[in-house]
Amino acid sequence: MNEQELIILKKKTKYFFENKILVHIRKHNGYFHNGLILELEGDLFILDDEKSGAIPIYYLEILEIEKKEEKKC
Repeated sequence: MNEQELIILKKKTKYFFENKILVHIRKHNGYFHNGLILELEGDLFILDDEKSGAIPIYYLEILEIEKKEEKKC
């Protein structure tokens, strides 16, 4: 991830955090997380993961972050 991509990722994360938007995160290692961002820190943020609870996620681990799609009934 280059510096420009990191800046964009941090801006998206800040937007989701400030607007309390549920997110879907795909990581470089193939794992994914769904939840609400609780706190922003320097190189990481705290995510309230739907399955694991509060976990730290480093920006460099992230392949993609987007708004979580709502499940259709």
